[in-house]
Amino acid sequence: MKLTMRRLLFGFAAVLLVAAWGQSRAMAQDGSYSDARQVVQRVQDDLRHVKHEDAGNHKQEDHVEGALKHLSDFDRGLSNNKFDKGRLDAAIDHMRKVVDDNTLDTHTRDTLNADIDSLRQLREVRGNM
Repeated sequence: MKLTMRRLLFGFAAVLLVAAWGQSRAMAQDGSYSDARQVVQRVQDDLRHVKHEDAGNHKQEDHVEGALKHLSDFDRGLSNNKFDKGRLDAAIDHMRKVVDDNTLDTHTRDTLNADIDSLRQLREVRGNM
C-alpha cells in the first residue's frame, strides 16, 4: 500500500512539474508572466486573509507584511517582464516565517504551505529556462 501511494504521489508530482514547465515555456515564448502573476495574486490574497483573521498579533503582522512587500516587488518586476529570483526568495523566506513562527489553524497552515510550494515551483521552473 505504501509503495502504491508513493508511486501515485511521485506520478502526481511529475505531472505538476511537466505542466509547470510547459507554462514557463509559454511565458518565455510570448514574453508574458500572466500565469506567474496569477500565482502571486492568489498568495497575496491568502496572506491578506491571514492578516485580517489575526489582527493584533504584531509578530505575525510583521512577517505577513514582509512577505506581502516582497511579493509586491516581485510582481512589479513581472509586470515589467523581469523575473527577480532574489525578491521571490525573500518572499518565500518571509512566508516560511509566517508558517513556522505563528499559531495558525490547520487549514490556514496547509494553504500557506501550498502557496510556498507554488512559489518554489515557479522559481524552480523559471530558473531552469
